[in-house]
Amino acid sequence: MKVTSFKTLFLITIVSLFFAACSSLPKEIPEDLTAQELIQKGQLAFENGHYKESLLYYNTVVERYSGSPDVYLEAKYEIGHLYMKQKKYNAAETVFQEILDIYAVAQPGTLPGAYLKLSQIGMDKIAEKK
Repeated sequence: MKVTSFKTLFLITIVSLFFAACSSLPKEIPEDLTAQELIQKGQLAFENGHYKESLLYYNTVVERYSGSPDVYLEAKYEIGHLYMKQKKYNAAETVFQEILDIYAVAQPGTLPGAYLKLSQIGMDKIAEKK
């Protein structure tokens, strides 16, 4: 009986350590990663259900590449999309509204049209949820 309990406890401990290791966030994101590499890492983490890690990568893009409107909009949209997936509609709405506000003051044709359209679709979906 004691051997079975010990084996069970040992197995539970190993499985717990495995999941803890898999869910840990990167301690440091290398400075030499491009914006696209960071976004790809964020998308991969998102696809694997690692939302905190995904958000970390997207926020890193926002911080490091805020001077590049195209990259900033892409990362912000990904953040809004992530919040939608988590059903955090208020947070998603804030992000999508920021994107729409940026387009409202930008000269036509200076920003990629995709994020305007995608953000509007996101806002429409949020309105349906309310």
